[in-house]
Amino acid sequence: MAGKKGMRHYPLEFRQMIVDLHLKEGVGTQELCLRYELHRSQVKAWSRWQLEFGTPEKPQLKPKGRAKSTGETDKEKIARLEMENALLKKFHELLGEERKRK
Repeated sequence: MAGKKGMRHYPLEFRQMIVDLHLKEGVGTQELCLRYELHRSQVKAWSRWQLEFGTPEKPQLKPKGRAKSTGETDKEKIARLEMENALLKKFHELLGEERKRK
């Protein structure tokens, strides 16, 4: 995981140990921060991730990389877009008629 210069990266085993001490054994965040030279917000984040996602790692909410191709050909894409345009035109016609009635 890339980060800013000077950022510390902790192994998963270390994070799990800190979270277990905090959540299971009830050791306070201040004590953990002093003992292991951590920032309070880091301990809280790891604990929150553990409770929400079952692991003290930051969850990957968005997939990395480009979206995969749908596999439709240019002709299929043009046909789909033309159909969408026709539906939208019909919708706007009906919407206009509805407004005229009122």
